[in-house]
Amino acid sequence: MTIESLELTNFRSYEQKRFKLHPAVTLVVGPNASGKTNLLESLYVLVSTKSFRAKDRDLVRHEQDFFRIVAATDEAQFAFSYSTAGGAHEKRVTHDEVRQTLTSHVGQIQVTLFEPTDLDLLSGPPEGRRKYLDFILCQTDRGYLKTLQAYRRVLRQRNALLDGSQPSALRDQIFAWDVKFAELALEIYFRRSRLVEQINASLPRLYADIAGAPVEIELEYLPSVSGSRYGEVFLETLVRNLPRDLGAGFTTIGPHREDFKVRFAGGDIMAIASRGETRTAVLACKLAELEYAEAATGVRPVLLLDDVFSELDHDRRSYLLGRLDGYQTIITTTDADAVTREIHTPHAIISTAPKGNS
Repeated sequence: MTIESLELTNFRSYEQKRFKLHPAVTLVVGPNASGKTNLLESLYVLVSTKSFRAKDRDLVRHEQDFFRIVAATDEAQFAFSYSTAGGAHEKRVTHDEVRQTLTSHVGQIQVTLFEPTDLDLLSGPPEGRRKYLDFILCQTDRGYLKTLQAYRRVLRQRNALLDGSQPSALRDQIFAWDVKFAELALEIYFRRSRLVEQINASLPRLYADIAGAPVEIELEYLPSVSGSRYGEVFLETLVRNLPRDLGAGFTTIGPHREDFKVRFAGGDIMAIASRGETRTAVLACKLAELEYAEAATGVRPVLLLDDVFSELDHDRRSYLLGRLDGYQTIITTTDADAVTREIHTPHAIISTAPKGNS
């Protein structure tokens, strides 16, 4: 699927703007704070119904009460809007002007985002690594999205009971929620673990391609409980941990607190790898995400590259540019000349510089 045009209304810095996108590469060029990332972010919001960097309300143009994003593709027109009119917070999706549910919409257009904070994926907090896995699965597996939504609802209910119930009356009341919680946790654990296995099938090859030399590298998922009987052990641990959860006021185990690490050359990558090796591993992970999404859906994702070239050295930048062939790509940059010197793909340039600026 190719995105032919993008129209923004009251989104971030854009009051009303339409952009034509190149089927191969579109460079979005301008100084900092000129709206480059806002344009790229709008595509991510359209696809996933949420931003990768802000709350919904912060995406609405100042003093307005809604925004709307419309993308025309070679297959259909997709529209997403968010409104705060009347105090409500409503999200609305249409395909060719026919209303759709948010769940049925997610995954219709595949995107792979690579932005500067991704370079801290391995060194940053666990939340970022969970989001990395969940975003891939939500885009490629609608059943996973429904499971994740159900898990979050049960988690909220369980946490509400922990925060507001008397311990003497809680154990029988909470057990029914624990059973459902464990079922959903098992499904999330199973799908994340299977995804990690599939990423590991391509990760060493991708790392070697970028670095020019092979190395032992794999993701290692870190579940809340150990052992081969995750569901049973999880439920037993949940029941046993009730006094601790009461003391904390929230649920202390579950996929919402799980993580993964990278095994590199026989050790933890964060303990033994250089900064360059870590960045190469992150780039390999993002390309593994791209390969997985394409294999799982049969559709080539749109690549969104947000000012990452200034963060990569020449070799990694050249390798990434070499992977663009066949993918529609939107690249933001402050220096078009630096990118066009290295890019050998047909492309168009969109300038976000204020009129009168060079």
